[in-house]
Amino acid sequence: MKGIKLISALMVAAVVISGCSTNKDTDISVDDLQPETTDITTESETTYIRITSSETQPATYEFNPHVYSSTLAVEIPQDYWDSFYNMCDALRAGESTFSCSSQEAYDFCMKDSTTANLFPAACLKISGESNDGTTPYENGVGRIYYKMPVEDFVVRQAEFENLITDILNSTLENDDTDFEKCLKLYLYIAENYDYEDDDGELTGECSFYQTFMTKKGICVDYGAVYGYLLLQVGIDALDVGCFEPDMCHAWTYVVLNGQGYHVDTTWALSSCYGMQEVYLDYFLMSDEDRNEDGCLVRDLTMQALPQFFLSNSNIKLSATDETYSFPDFSTFVSLDEENKILYYKDMYGQMYEMNYDI
Repeated sequence: MKGIKLISALMVAAVVISGCSTNKDTDISVDDLQPETTDITTESETTYIRITSSETQPATYEFNPHVYSSTLAVEIPQDYWDSFYNMCDALRAGESTFSCSSQEAYDFCMKDSTTANLFPAACLKISGESNDGTTPYENGVGRIYYKMPVEDFVVRQAEFENLITDILNSTLENDDTDFEKCLKLYLYIAENYDYEDDDGELTGECSFYQTFMTKKGICVDYGAVYGYLLLQVGIDALDVGCFEPDMCHAWTYVVLNGQGYHVDTTWALSSCYGMQEVYLDYFLMSDEDRNEDGCLVRDLTMQALPQFFLSNSNIKLSATDETYSFPDFSTFVSLDEENKILYYKDMYGQMYEMNYDI
């Protein structure tokens, strides 16, 4: 059992951790990893390798204002997406109207849960309620009511876009596989963010956006932050959660190579354990792994879904693949991108390797 308890005003996670088995049992020694070839290293006191690659490719990711989730699209019609993208373009330009297909699409665009997950800088900073007597939606046109000076919002959005592209370009490479993108962004959050419960302090900011800006947050924030970064690079991922008598927690549901997985960046945070190693127990988990952790997947929530509970929608999530399951207390050691091998060690320090090019 990993002794950590995460408590917040929104969710309480009484953490009972139970790892899963693995059939990836090739023994190696730390000397075999050749640390002198690494391109990215950890702090001087760390003895394991971060990322190894024979030839890195500088990243040139650009901000994507039109992120898309095929999982969410099961419930959200295409005209809603088109209307939302029209709104995103209008927001980036500081405009006050956008083309919108219907009142229902307008309501979807203006929901705080929609903007929080799909266009974070706008969450809590725009409204669909008139403050000047105008009609919010009429004749295919939706109005944007800003809660801050428009020029300030445009600057805010630009700064957020720069932050996202900085994260992607400093963490990823252009030739990364989807697996590598998932892992590198998982490691990025685990190593750079802290768990912090503000006890419900009102800041006037969407907590998801605030976590990006401060690198602090709670489980529901990390589920959304990781999901948004993956959406930026074309991987379907969304914040999900469970509400059980002994476990209220949130994480990210990720679709990788056509298979669904659960990824819990909150319980992977290095800061939670006072150590630099990152646990891999919470990376690409199956339903069985997640259930054994105490987070039952029988009726999950989804923050971006208007109905909130999946049971009230047509969305069905499944994570049956155990290809990437790791033993209990496994920690990341290095990534050999040329040979597509992930090196990790168990709780006793024994080294293992996984060929992830499958």
